[in-house]
Amino acid sequence: MGLFAEKLQVDGGLESENKKWVISGIQLRAPLKPVYTSPVGKERDEEGEDCSTPTYEEARIPTTLTCPPAPRKRKPSSRCNYNGVREFFTPPDLETVFIRHVERATS
Repeated sequence: MGLFAEKLQVDGGLESENKKWVISGIQLRAPLKPVYTSPVGKERDEEGEDCSTPTYEEARIPTTLTCPPAPRKRKPSSRCNYNGVREFFTPPDLETVFIRHVERATS
């Protein structure tokens, strides 16, 4: 990382002709040492504290319950009941609010 790597070919040929590629700018590291571990399973078996799934009733997932019914549609309320008779308020000066356009008779 951060190093400039450039591939150069020695003696100008292909790799299949047993030629070697030289990579400049990359440092080779020593191989990693093996890691040795000791098994821990014997100590846990003797203590009896292995991880296990709890089996008592409180830890169990409850059984599926039935879903509640869908909500019912509300009845439409009768907002206005005029019995076919409607009255409108007409003020006496309503005509003064509007501008009259007089049509000119074309002769």
